[in-house]
Amino acid sequence: MPVTKISFIKCDDYGKADNAVREAVRLLGCISAFISPSEKILIKPNLLSPKDPSKAITTHPEIVRAVIKLVKEAGAVPAVGDSPGGAIRNIKNLWETTQMERICREENVELINFEASSSKEFDINDKNIKKVNFSNAALDCDGIINLPKLKTHALMSFSAGIKNLYGLVPGLMKVEYHKYASKNKDFADLLTNIYLFFKDKIRFTLIDGILSMEGNGPSAGEVRKTDLIAASRDTAVLDAYLLNELNYDISNSGILKNLKITKDILKTVEVSGEKPESFNLKKFKFPSVRKLDLFPKSLIRIFGKFLWVKADINEKICVKCMLCARACPAGAIRAAAGNQYPHIDAEKCISCFCCHEMCPHKAVKFKKSMLAKIFIKEN
Repeated sequence: MPVTKISFIKCDDYGKADNAVREAVRLLGCISAFISPSEKILIKPNLLSPKDPSKAITTHPEIVRAVIKLVKEAGAVPAVGDSPGGAIRNIKNLWETTQMERICREENVELINFEASSSKEFDINDKNIKKVNFSNAALDCDGIINLPKLKTHALMSFSAGIKNLYGLVPGLMKVEYHKYASKNKDFADLLTNIYLFFKDKIRFTLIDGILSMEGNGPSAGEVRKTDLIAASRDTAVLDAYLLNELNYDISNSGILKNLKITKDILKTVEVSGEKPESFNLKKFKFPSVRKLDLFPKSLIRIFGKFLWVKADINEKICVKCMLCARACPAGAIRAAAGNQYPHIDAEKCISCFCCHEMCPHKAVKFKKSMLAKIFIKEN
């Protein structure tokens, strides 16, 4: 069984990110082992929404800057790009708020608008979606460096390397695909197929976990200081190894199950740098809603209609921006008459939690059935 190399570097401040990123890559074999001169390399951070980097929702700009410098030193041409979730009408605001515009200006690097760079569709063998659109920015580059944020995710439990690749799908198409892959298993299948489509193009994945997000992520959770940078050539094994260190049973991950990554495979991992136990990874809180995944399928079949979690609007927090409605693939959210708060049609809601993911004010909460309230407690 081949050995997978993973580097774990401790970094307690983004001001030290350059040295930490360099060391993480050096331990894998130096940047020249991954990139050749004159290649065009797409650097793909997580730019979910226009939030300040201190919120741990997006990849920190100093991580991006460090990788830009490495790519240049290898003689290659870097470009930075991502497609935000939902319908972002003001991409300039997102770039400014996440500080990507400043970093790319200072480093004289192209910042790519995926929606403006056109796309092509491909059959990626997904059973729910016949053809999937990908940005030309991802298709036309020679290689991709994947820079995810370490976060939880209400639908998938965990968002890191593989989940970050969903950003290679242009914005509004991501919403459309959620309509057909709204359940955990179906979305896991889609993410698996996207990963396999781009796998050979990914030079390495480096996870920004200096500030992470736990709880009900990927945007409404709590910031947790984990002081971690983790990197590997193998994105899937890196995700699995981190999940295991966070005390999550990886056999419950649909993506890792699809890829046949087990704890036995993790035994072959060669870790360099800091030991995983030296990081603040214990008692990491995962989304409460995902405790439904732990229920035996036999009980779900019996009690399914009485055991559910739906999205709900907290009117005390809601500012009526209606981003939730624009992000809803099922068209289940609408504004009530007289400029009232948005209303979620429970019959139409498919529990994909896109509204929860995209709400900038943490106004979308989880409404539980009586049975779910008994079995699912908030951490």
